[in-house]
Amino acid sequence: MKRFFGRKNGDKIIIEGNEFNHLKKVLRMNEGDKIIANVDDEYDYFCTISKMGKNDCLANIDEIKLCQALPKRNITLFQMLPKKEYFDNIIAKSIELGINKIVPFTSQYTMIKDIRPERVQTQVMTACKQCERSKLVEVTKPIKLKDLPQMLEEYDLAIFAYENEESPFKPEILTGKQNIAIIVGNEAGFNEEEAMLLKQCSHSISLGKRILRCDTAVITTLALVSVLSNN
Repeated sequence: MKRFFGRKNGDKIIIEGNEFNHLKKVLRMNEGDKIIANVDDEYDYFCTISKMGKNDCLANIDEIKLCQALPKRNITLFQMLPKKEYFDNIIAKSIELGINKIVPFTSQYTMIKDIRPERVQTQVMTACKQCERSKLVEVTKPIKLKDLPQMLEEYDLAIFAYENEESPFKPEILTGKQNIAIIVGNEAGFNEEEAMLLKQCSHSISLGKRILRCDTAVITTLALVSVLSNN
């Protein structure tokens, strides 16, 4: 059953904008067809399309179920802004692996200083539908690296994947931790001063002797945390 994001209006769901265009013009769906609708909450709405309009459609809610794909832990990815193609992949894969929030940040080696909200929102929605998550993941405006230490105080555990670290990941650091921050650099990495700042406010780990591309480092770290924390 195809999945679409819309908005709830009483006992109906309204599908509009790009989601409606995809439903009508690409998938050629019609009145009477069954869909799953999401409205950025914790539920899946099983619906039947009841009325097709020119710019939107109405769907009657037949059944409501709690979304089974939502994460059990609150995990935030702090990602140093990489090249656009890397960031697209990072958004998609981190959402599939159970991230709740993505906070991009800039540093000395950051060439890209900003993101396009419309492009990011499209990537987020596509990824959430792919892995059947009913709530959209927040991607904030970029912050500066110097602001990270204060923000990390809000978390039970902060994990810093650092290429020059020798200490391996130890699963026991996740015990009892509900709010977890993951810090990953971009393709250029961190200078020594930046790395020292982050090591002082986080648990620095090694991902092995091979230098990983930034999107691979995100996938590796999140896979470890998600599986070992039962997320």
